[in-house]
Amino acid sequence: MLEVRRITRSGVGEADGFLECPALGLRIRESDPEAVALGLCSDELFVHVAGRRWRLPPWFTTRSRRLPSGTLAAAGMCLRFFAAGMGLIGAVLAAALLVGVCAGFLALIALSLTGLALIGSVLVHELGHVLAYRILVGRTAPAVLTVRGASCRVVRLSGRRSADLRVVLAGPFAPLVAASLGWPLFALAPAAVLMVTLIAAGHVAGLALPAGDGATLRAIIRGR
Repeated sequence: MLEVRRITRSGVGEADGFLECPALGLRIRESDPEAVALGLCSDELFVHVAGRRWRLPPWFTTRSRRLPSGTLAAAGMCLRFFAAGMGLIGAVLAAALLVGVCAGFLALIALSLTGLALIGSVLVHELGHVLAYRILVGRTAPAVLTVRGASCRVVRLSGRRSADLRVVLAGPFAPLVAASLGWPLFALAPAAVLMVTLIAAGHVAGLALPAGDGATLRAIIRGR
């Protein structure tokens, strides 16, 4: 038996049907889906078997966690938390890669490696936001991480306009910086290096989209 239970995050108050997070200046009705999306509460998924209950990782439901103080602690939690959400996808891709290698299916190997590179780039992207936020806005500045599968988000406090711009840009450009470390190996593995670079470039190109980092970037530029 499966059970979804909504759990209010620590540091969030409840009053008159609203959830309030003074640290982030948020006050949202408890029934509003944005309450989960902004990390004020989590939808925890439990499985009941033979009278016992286990909580599943955030593969299918949204879970939130407060970002700890300190740069290294925040970076470590970011990687662990978001990797937990992507664990099922990563396991499926790793299994597909193993099958492809054992059976000699080059197409399956290529698809699996591309998928693994994609979810890895998402981890690096969010890590870029977290590191920039901790360095530029503050080691103790409040923030919340939310994850649902491969969907990750950092809900944070706004800082100075220049700092906010750099925090937003740090995410899309972090995969490109990581990919550049492999460029000296282009002669040895040109296809792999090109694939990783194209994936990283896609994160930067995403700034042109009307959602996500692109929308946030334009809102900051307009002074909103």
